[in-house]
Amino acid sequence: MLIPERSFNGHYYRLAIIIFITVIVFALVLPLDQHPTVSASSFYLFHPGFSKPTIDGNIETSEWAAADTYTQVMYGSNTGLTGTLYVMQDKENLYLGFIIDDDELTVGNWYGILGDTLEISFDDNNSGSLYEVGENKVTINSVTPYYDSHFVNTSGSTAADAQQDGQGILARQGSTNHVELAFPLCSGDADDFCLTAGSVLGLQLQYTDYDTLTAVPSPTPDGSRLPGQENYELVTIEILTIYDVFMPLICK
Repeated sequence: MLIPERSFNGHYYRLAIIIFITVIVFALVLPLDQHPTVSASSFYLFHPGFSKPTIDGNIETSEWAAADTYTQVMYGSNTGLTGTLYVMQDKENLYLGFIIDDDELTVGNWYGILGDTLEISFDDNNSGSLYEVGENKVTINSVTPYYDSHFVNTSGSTAADAQQDGQGILARQGSTNHVELAFPLCSGDADDFCLTAGSVLGLQLQYTDYDTLTAVPSPTPDGSRLPGQENYELVTIEILTIYDVFMPLICK
């Protein structure tokens, strides 16, 4: 059967219109899905620089030059402390650095109080919520330098990991306190997260500042958070891919 020329051309005209509209729709939608989903509660998305610092409690400019950084006045601080978080990575570890303009480093060990302390609570799966059972928490102070734990209930209670992974140090440098942390991206420990390229995790810092530790009265600490104004606001970190060809450049 012969198809009339007008009908034939009209068919292809309509088909061309449909294809054109489809292309426009995909052009508008696809750019919105180029990156992993980031929690709506995130204040800042870190893209870590590639480097490997020495974990000695001293955030040297040369060592952390590649870091992505975020600075804010700590929320909840009575004295207006300002903190800066630094984020780097290599193929094995996530590296966090933290500088806070505390006027002293108070060393504790007074009835279980360990002095100035930094707690890092992780939102392992970037759900936008802290304290999910099994997610990670790291505590660093100047008495018992490093404590690797996980949440056991949604109220924030923790238990120590049987396998203590990572390394962290809190130290006084000049007029500020410095914290350096190395934590494995995938330790193989069931109590830890295991992150690969493209993974996004959230975290919140809680800094507890004791001015003095004396027998009476019990000290009242100045507690503060990074980031945000609410308990559950987070910063997020996107784990990037490191190719072996780049490694010699990183080590220079």
